[in-house]
Amino acid sequence: MVQTDRPGHKILKVHELTTRIRVETERTFSNVWVEGEVVDLRSPSSGHLYFVLKDAAAQIRAIIFRAHGRFLKFTPKEGKSVLIRGHLTFYEARGEYQLIVDYIEPRGSGALQAAFEALKAYLRREGLFKVERKKPIPQFLTRIGLLTSPTGAALQDILKVFQEAKLPIQIIVYPVAVQGEGAPGEIVETLDAVNRIPSSQQPDLLILTRGGGSLEDLAAFNEEGVARAISRSELPVMTAIGHETDTTISDYVSDLHVPTPSIAAETVARRVRSILEQFTCLDQDLIRLMRTKIEGAQNQLKVALRLLSDPTRRIGHVRDQLTQLRIRLHQAMVRTLEARRGRLIQGRQGLFHLNPIDRLQEFRQRLDQVNRQLLKEGRVFISRERSTLLAQMEQLHLLSPLNILSRGYSITQKLPSLKIIRDAAEVSEGDRLRLAFHQGRVTCTVVEKDAASSPLNGVDKKS
Repeated sequence: MVQTDRPGHKILKVHELTTRIRVETERTFSNVWVEGEVVDLRSPSSGHLYFVLKDAAAQIRAIIFRAHGRFLKFTPKEGKSVLIRGHLTFYEARGEYQLIVDYIEPRGSGALQAAFEALKAYLRREGLFKVERKKPIPQFLTRIGLLTSPTGAALQDILKVFQEAKLPIQIIVYPVAVQGEGAPGEIVETLDAVNRIPSSQQPDLLILTRGGGSLEDLAAFNEEGVARAISRSELPVMTAIGHETDTTISDYVSDLHVPTPSIAAETVARRVRSILEQFTCLDQDLIRLMRTKIEGAQNQLKVALRLLSDPTRRIGHVRDQLTQLRIRLHQAMVRTLEARRGRLIQGRQGLFHLNPIDRLQEFRQRLDQVNRQLLKEGRVFISRERSTLLAQMEQLHLLSPLNILSRGYSITQKLPSLKIIRDAAEVSEGDRLRLAFHQGRVTCTVVEKDAASSPLNGVDKKS
């Protein structure tokens, strides 16, 4: 409540003033970055972390609340230089302001983070993070290789899970440094060496693991050499590095990434347990099937024994079958004999019609008949042709020049060309002519010609 019993002045309560200061402070300094040294670090039973952040000239109280602190990747240590992002508030009960921490990292880790992001982008462009490059985790795991510190908590966490699971898994520890300058080289060398082991001695799966820590603590797993060693490994590699919120370059390249070492062991145990359960189910199914087969065989045996227990019944059954078979055989033989008898009769009839003697006699009769017919027709043909020839000879005789010459005519030819003369105009006086008669011929010379007179006048014949 604002009191105005002093004219011209507003009198505030202490809590009103502190409230205004808190509101103004939180609004103005809602997101600040502060760098300094951690001193007076306290961790009471409440789980909160209290410390003072100072530099050479000033200091400020800071607090990390328990609910938020477990998500931070880095826990502050006494005397360490840190970089903090947070918001400023005013604690009204004590009249003090303090910094509520939202994010904290060791001083200089910003450069590490930048290098981490740059390498991640480079390897992503190169394709080392692609899903299709990742090797499948074998279904049945019997031998597990652990690449980790032999004295680290991660190894103990994994061994504890496997011991509690009581599974038939062989654990092989390949000790490597997981922190420090030589750690990346040891990891790369060990990964390559395990891949060169004879296949009969190689583990089914490699687990690269360590506990949580700051960005500097996990620097070995953000090295390019380690990432490439994981990528070229022929054995599948699982990574379980740090806490649930930690992610390294190795996690992106590995074939399977799990948040913590314990979860890695539980994942393997769950996979092996699943396979064993499948084997158990198959074993039970096989036993059940064999029992069914045995029961069926026993039932068949019982039936067979019942039949064997009364041989008379069995013999009677066989006798009935034999009688039926004898009847069917007799009927089949009768039908077969009748069918063959019918075919024999048909064959005999066919042979009778095809007897060569009868066929020859028939052909001989037909040949005699054809011969007589041919002689008859030949005589008729010759008589008809002879009559035709005589008629034609008579016609030729009538038209023959010799026949004409017998009636007193002659054929005149001019010598020496032997041209037949048909007109007196075709010859001249003095020409020699040949005259052919019915019998004989003569040669003469033209003495005189008269075209108007009779053809016989004026011709002087000479022999």
